[in-house]
Parts: sequence; structure tokens; C-alpha cells
Amino acid sequence: MATVDTNEGAEMAVVRRFFDELVNEGDFTAVDEILAPEYVRREAGSDEVMRGPEAFEAFITDARRAFSGMEVTIDEMLVADGAVVVRARERGTHDGEFMSVEPTGERVEVEGIVIHRVDDGRIVETYACWDMLGMMRQLGVVPPTETGAPSKA
Repeated sequence: MATVDTNEGAEMAVVRRFFDELVNEGDFTAVDEILAPEYVRREAGSDEVMRGPEAFEAFITDARRAFSGMEVTIDEMLVADGAVVVRARERGTHDGEFMSVEPTGERVEVEGIVIHRVDDGRIVETYACWDMLGMMRQLGVVPPTETGAPSKA
């Protein structure tokens, strides 16, 4: 039977709190227990680096304004050497401006992989890779590809 190291259990617990409290509930009461002061977040496809818990709070607040009912469901979580890898899906209704896209009223579901580095019981770094192309297709901003159409590679 597989066992979970105590540190791994604590690392998984802080990542669960990240999604449950900060992202899903928009409750930043315990943000300083979850994110380190030197917290850094990077997103695939972007050169922008988010620094500090305050920047993350603003990011999530804006996302929750753009997508009501925003919720992340964890599908799988793995721990290795202080890194917690999460495969998840995010859902919400696009009823606020997002990336210069006016509200569409569309319900979206996006899959992603998020890697959190945990040190001393807090998340110090996040690297997120969400299916933004899939989201833009669901919002009608990018047309769907034709089934069976050859790629242009």
C-alpha cells in the first residue's frame, strides 16, 4: 500500500487550500498562510511574471469578475521534491470582460496543468498552463478547427 510522506501531505494540503479558499471562494483571509511573500506566478504563453500575494489576489478577483461561478476541480495531484503537480479543470460563465473580450454568457470548461513549488509550508512559485485556445474557441473568439482538416504545419 502506498504511503504519503508527512511533508507531501502538508504540501498537498496547502495546494488544496490555494484552490479551495483563494480561487474557488475568493477568500483571501489566509493568503499569507498559503502564499509566501516572495510568491511568483508564470503562465504558459506569457512573458508576464506575477509577483507577490497582492498581485495574485488582484488576478483572481479580476478572473472571478469575468467568470461567475468560477470553480477549479482537481482531477489529479502528484508530489515530487517539493513540487505539487495538479491536473485540473476550471469552469465558469463568461459574464464580464476577459482579455478584451466582452461578455458572451457562454459557460466554459478549460483543462490545465499547474505546478506549485512549496517551501516551508507555503507556495513560493506557480507555473500554470491552461488551454486558452480551447477557452477562446468556447467563447467564439477563435473558430473551431474543421474535423479531418489537414494541419498547416
